[in-house]
Amino acid sequence: MLEHTLSEEEHSQIVQTIEMFEVITQTQPDDYQSLEILKEAYQKVGREADSLKTSRRLAEAYFGAGSYTLAMQECEVILLKEPNAPEILAMLGDIETRLQAAGHAIATTGSKSGLIAPTKNGAHDGGLVDLQHGKNAQHSQDRGDEHLAKFLVMQQLFTEDQVAKAVETVNHLNKDLSGQSLAASLLDKLCRQDTDKVDQSLSGLIDRTKFAYVPLEYYDIDRQIARMLPDHLTLGRLYVPFDLISRTIMVACCNPFDAAGREAVQQSLDYTVTWYLARPDAIIKALQDIYRLETRV
Repeated sequence: MLEHTLSEEEHSQIVQTIEMFEVITQTQPDDYQSLEILKEAYQKVGREADSLKTSRRLAEAYFGAGSYTLAMQECEVILLKEPNAPEILAMLGDIETRLQAAGHAIATTGSKSGLIAPTKNGAHDGGLVDLQHGKNAQHSQDRGDEHLAKFLVMQQLFTEDQVAKAVETVNHLNKDLSGQSLAASLLDKLCRQDTDKVDQSLSGLIDRTKFAYVPLEYYDIDRQIARMLPDHLTLGRLYVPFDLISRTIMVACCNPFDAAGREAVQQSLDYTVTWYLARPDAIIKALQDIYRLETRV
């Protein structure tokens, strides 16, 4: 049963969300974050059969990622509606066997690795933990550009000289931003109009961080959702909140290494934040449209 009767505008927005995340989950079938959103969106508009199908996909995605407890919970939800589903019963038995075999190691190994940041509910959101643990992690000017620069050089996408010059340019442009000033993106400065370089860079970042990709350039963004964050995080950090489903807000970024910025977003919002990667030019264009800004050279 729906929690409340959706208005025409709410229904239209959720249908748009469904269409977008159906495309995302077709190209990224193991993206459990997008599957979670798609499942809930189906429920919101009363598409129970599609929601149940997505639960199956979600259970498989959790299982494939090694998140056995979450996979088990999803299997139990499915069995409430289909008590004799053979493949779900088989998966549940496999999960229980693996959990018993792993024993105490399951509870300790992941948390000691220190590389993946846990969310509030204990699941991993794919975010990178700041490894410095020092004052720099909290400094408002630490935008993660140095980490991004090292990553791009290690991936052999750019030379050290190219990256060093771009970092210097971006640091200069982003120094003392105020008001409705749009920040510069390191990735945008390096790639310019080279779409192949952008695609290669984003592909590497997705593999490294496990963030999902959102084609923001095709998304009809609600300005009210986009402006739920203060200007210094949207314009100043190039973050775009692009959708809201229940208590989950989806935010697009182009630099997943900006740990301080992502922490500031979480502190600013009383929602669960789900992060997505988007093309830097799409983020810049979206912000220009939302805030009606002139193009920055």
